[in-house]
Amino acid sequence: MGTLLELGNCTLDILQDLVGKPTNQLVASSLQPESNEQPLEVRQATLIARQTLEAVFVYGVTQLAMWVSKPEPEISSGDVDIDDQAMEPQKSDPARDRRAAMPSLTLADRLRMGMTGEIGADLQALLTKAKPIIAKSEAVVGTKVVDLTQVLSNFLRERVVTPT
Repeated sequence: MGTLLELGNCTLDILQDLVGKPTNQLVASSLQPESNEQPLEVRQATLIARQTLEAVFVYGVTQLAMWVSKPEPEISSGDVDIDDQAMEPQKSDPARDRRAAMPSLTLADRLRMGMTGEIGADLQALLTKAKPIIAKSEAVVGTKVVDLTQVLSNFLRERVVTPT
């Protein structure tokens, strides 16, 4: 996920640079004069960067959603941490009884739960930061293209980061 976020940030930086340039400007010209390849214009590069950014967003949101929806491992009686003292008859302490019956989470589960919120927040911030730049890119591209950022942002907020 960290790699996807970094790729998204880098692509967003490129897109931001491209939307500030004139649309007919060349980004890269052919290195060989005899080549039949067309040089890359700002419009084409903007469209490519935008498609790449949207792909990163789709992959990032779906990967995080799959990570969150991963079923929790079933806890067998051997996985529950119960003190030997809890097995001996003593005065009933309701708070202690609840603690003794609660399964302990593995380190991996605790990390996954903590990292999900952090990664979700980073991905949400990237989506929010990209929204105005993607809107500017429509002027460069020249055609109305569906902006997925709001749809993905809503899905991330409602279904992944704060599931009900």
